[in-house]
Amino acid sequence: MNADDFGLCGDVTRGILDAHANGQVSSTTLMVNAPGTDEAVEAAHRHPALGVGLHFNLTEGRPLTEVPSLVDGSGRFLLRGDLVRRCLRRSVDPADITREFSAQLARIHDLGIVPTHVDSHQHVHMVPWILRGMVPVLAGEVSRLRVAHPPRRPRGSIPALGAVARNATMSLAARRLRRQFDGRTNDRLVSLHLLSTDREWTRSGYAEVVDRTAPSDLVEVMVHPFAPGPDLEAMYRDDPIREVRLAFARQCWREHELLVGDGDPPFGDDRYQIVSWAEA
Repeated sequence: MNADDFGLCGDVTRGILDAHANGQVSSTTLMVNAPGTDEAVEAAHRHPALGVGLHFNLTEGRPLTEVPSLVDGSGRFLLRGDLVRRCLRRSVDPADITREFSAQLARIHDLGIVPTHVDSHQHVHMVPWILRGMVPVLAGEVSRLRVAHPPRRPRGSIPALGAVARNATMSLAARRLRRQFDGRTNDRLVSLHLLSTDREWTRSGYAEVVDRTAPSDLVEVMVHPFAPGPDLEAMYRDDPIREVRLAFARQCWREHELLVGDGDPPFGDDRYQIVSWAEA
C-alpha cells in the first residue's frame, strides 16, 4: 500500500506516518519541491521501514529548474488540465520535462534518500508526451515505476460512459509505458476512488477494489491518509481551484479514519501480503 504526497504539508506527512504505524502503509512517495519536504525527510530517516520513492510533481507549486513550457506567467506549475492540453498541442518542450525530472531525482538523493520507486502527482507520467521527456532518464536512474493500470470491470456492473473511456485510455497508456520501461512495475493500481461516487467509503471497500484484480497480480493500493488539520486550508487559501482541492482533502481525511481509526484495519489478516516497493 503506497501513500502519495509525502511532504506536501505537515498534516499530510503526519497522516501517512499514522497509517504506517498502524501497519497499513508500507511505502510512500515524496514531493521534493513542497512546503513540507524537509519535515517529511526527517520523518523518513526516523522510520527506515517505510519505503520512500519519488512523487514526481509537475502540477503543484514551483519547479526546481527553469522550465518555461511547464509553468504559468507567475512561474508556478500549470494545473493538470492545462498541462495536459498543452501537451496535446505539443506546446510542452520534452527537454523541460527531462530537466525537471532529473532535478527532482537528484534532489531526493541529495536529501539522503535512495528512492525505492517513482510515481507522479496526479499520474502525469501516464501522459505520453510527458513520458517521452522522462524516458531518457528512466533507463539509468529508475528501477521501479508505478503504472496506473486500472483493474478489470466487475462482472455485471454497468459503468458510466466516462469511466469506460477513462479506463480504456489509462489501459492503453499502461501498455505503452511498459513497452518503453524495462524495470519493475505493478500489474494493477486500485484505490477507493474506483468506487462509485454515491458510495460511502468503508473499510470493506479496500477488499472490494483489490478483489477486482487477479490473485497473481502485484497490486498497488494507492491511498491518501491525510490527518485532519489546518495545513491544507491555509495552503490553498488563494488557490484557483480551492474548493476542488478541499473536497479531495475531505476524502483523504476519511481515508485516514479508515486506516488508523478504531476497529480492525482493512488489511489486518493473512489474506493479503503487504510489501513495500523496495520488496516488489
